This record gives sequence, structure tokens and C-alpha cells, in this order.
Amino acid sequence: MNSVFVCELAQQAKSSLFDVSDWGPFCDVTLTLKQARQADNGAWVKIDEHQCKRSFQVFMNRLNRAVYGNAVRRHNNRLRVLPVLEKGEVRSRALRPCERGNSGRWHIHCAIELPSHVDAETFEGLINDCWAKVDWGYERVLVRNDTDRGWIGYMLKCRQKSVFETLLDCIILDSLHNPIADA
Repeated sequence: MNSVFVCELAQQAKSSLFDVSDWGPFCDVTLTLKQARQADNGAWVKIDEHQCKRSFQVFMNRLNRAVYGNAVRRHNNRLRVLPVLEKGEVRSRALRPCERGNSGRWHIHCAIELPSHVDAETFEGLINDCWAKVDWGYERVLVRNDTDRGWIGYMLKCRQKSVFETLLDCIILDSLHNPIADA
């Protein structure tokens, strides 16, 4: 796909789906996934795009429940979140050109609005606890508070998205929650 076209799509996504102008303070979160794990039968299973997106869904269900309790089910209270899936690019000169770009680690970048009733330190702890309970969750988690709109631009960068046909393929739409963009 034409890289100029992909970047134009990224700009459109930034201005609509990824509009955070109505948000309060938010944090940027990077969640790293395991590359493979051992199944119950002892066989090793490699992670794929579907399992990455499903893992994030499980994580957000846990995090929403940790933050809002039964209000998630009763009143549909949910955190505002903008998630993007990426696969890191390995640029080692030892790799042949055809092997570069698709052999890195899967990870998820997201912006999550801080809940008004939970302080930033407690929220970071909840993020770490909830991610640790996800089967495909890897121990590497980065949470930074007081993030600005530059993070949204970083999440939508064209680099590390070569495994996807279009920009929309890397956005975890099932978990995206941004009511201002839904209007």
C-alpha cells in the first residue's frame, strides 16, 4: 500500500477517532506481549494479531472492573482508551532485507484517560496488576502520566505497522472507547 496514502489515513484518524480534546488528563501506556507461550498440552504457541487484540480486550475488561467495579455492568462505565497494536521492527544488519521489519516483538500503545476518583500512582498499579493477569502479557509495561497530544501522533506513526494492510487494521477497534469520536 502507498505509504503516503497510509499517512493520510493516519492524519484522518488523528482528527476524528483519536480526538482527545474533550479528555481530562491521560497517561500513555505501552504493553508488551509474549512472543509464544506453552499450551496445556506442552506445545509452544506463537502469538498472532488476533491473540494480541484479544489480550488487550481481556486487559481492558479487568482494568475497567478494577476502576469502576459493578458500575461497568450496571451503568456501562468505562475508561476512555485509544489502543494501537504494533510489531517492532528488527533492523539488524545480520538479517537479510526480507527478514527485517516483521520479526520484532508485538506491543500495544494506548492512551487512557485517568479516572477522576483514582490517583495516578494507584492507577499505574492497577494497570500493572491487570496486565500481569493476562495470559499473553509480558512483564514489560511502561506507564507515563501527564501525556500530551504528541503521544497520539506517536501511536499513529507509520513505522512498525508494516504487518498491517491499512492503518485501521492496527487500531484495536473492539476496545477503542472515545465517546467524542462516536458522536
